[in-house]
Amino acid sequence: MNTTGDYPQVGTGWAFPPRWLPPAAGGRARVQMNDGAAHVAQALVLLLRTGIGSRVMRPGYGAGVDAHVFEPRTAASCHRLAEDVRRAVLLGEPRVIVDDVTARLDPAEDGRVEVAITYRIDRHRRPTSLVLPFYLAGAS
Repeated sequence: MNTTGDYPQVGTGWAFPPRWLPPAAGGRARVQMNDGAAHVAQALVLLLRTGIGSRVMRPGYGAGVDAHVFEPRTAASCHRLAEDVRRAVLLGEPRVIVDDVTARLDPAEDGRVEVAITYRIDRHRRPTSLVLPFYLAGAS
């Protein structure tokens, strides 16, 4: 699905995880690509799942959310997690405008915190949301 026409400014890249497509008749195998809004959403997930300092050539890239794993499940730890996510997206993904980042405890699953990011790819478009689960220490 080609969506570059909708968002020409975001570019095209490899889909993650990398997957090889079968070769066309007599052709070569090629890597699956993505573009548009899907490309940006996938880049956000990669950014948030990357630990700060884990990329040699970009040591400041990542969210550092792994530092929150052993924190108690409190409103204060949710606030710190949301602020780390907001900072990571603002610094690591220049193609988006962040409207809101919230983190809330999931009452149905112990230790799970849902982080919702409301963002826009273009300042004139409707916001899009991305919700990622993170896990903290058990109830305090």
